[in-house]
Amino acid sequence: MDIVHLALGGCLRAPPIRYGITADTGGHIAYVLDAARAQAARVDVNAVQIVTRLFEDPSLGGEHAQPFTKIDGDLTIVRIATANRCYLEKEALEADLPAFTEAFCGFLATLPHLPDVIHAHFADAAAVAAIVRDRLGIPFVYTPHALGIDKRASASSVVDLDRRIEAERAAIGGADAIILSSRDEADRQVAAYEVAGAASRVVCIPPGVPSGSDVARGTLSDRLGRYLHRPDKPIILLVARAVAKKNIVALLRAYAASAALVEAANLVILAGQRSDRSSPEEHAVQDDLRALAADPALAGRVALPDRHDAADVAALYRRAAD
Repeated sequence: MDIVHLALGGCLRAPPIRYGITADTGGHIAYVLDAARAQAARVDVNAVQIVTRLFEDPSLGGEHAQPFTKIDGDLTIVRIATANRCYLEKEALEADLPAFTEAFCGFLATLPHLPDVIHAHFADAAAVAAIVRDRLGIPFVYTPHALGIDKRASASSVVDLDRRIEAERAAIGGADAIILSSRDEADRQVAAYEVAGAASRVVCIPPGVPSGSDVARGTLSDRLGRYLHRPDKPIILLVARAVAKKNIVALLRAYAASAALVEAANLVILAGQRSDRSSPEEHAVQDDLRALAADPALAGRVALPDRHDAADVAALYRRAAD
């Protein structure tokens, strides 16, 4: 079997991944890479390709302008170029989808044989996969990762959210199968789209976790003394994008309001990668966090690193669990 994963957003590359370097470089990257690696290791799979956009932006890494990256064995990242070589955030991808679809079909035409299945990640990739299926007969499965229908109550733009929900409804309705990670997604979230027959096409596969045996040494977990007076104390760990809807600022306020909690544990917040590429909202949240952490009562109690990588996250999760 030959499998193609189609994921258009974020900075998809061979590990190590710089999670949070852009708003769209998040958990789905780990999901795609780990699923593809597991599939490539199977004896009944010939090859796995992860197809994404090619873009040129030196600040994000030159590898994203390379058409091919071999990860291991039978696993390859393929980057498809269009006339637009800029990095595009998820909201800006829609205009480039027709050109990407044509370029992707052109790439498929060069292969000795077509893939057996396309696994589309997010609704934009599902829209491309649906066109490819109509033209070439390749079935596609769909993983939404994060559905928009739960966000109506807190949405700042109902028009944009309605467009997203309609795209997700089309993906749910059109996919040959829907691969989800939790029963809540299957039983409540997908059901809320009211797509006839969707439940019969849902497959729930809870994702695994790395064994942790390869966690690198010299991580943030070992350097907490740079931020904390007593790094040996237990930690409360928060990992999230620095956006208002994640309520990170509220969590820090709640921590600061509890003298007993401040005494019992340190707070470690990984709120994306602080850089010039951060959005105004991300800068505002990060600035609010730093202003709150500057309270003398919290001195040496809160760690707010500007940078982190996957090894840091893994080591800090282990530290928090111990």
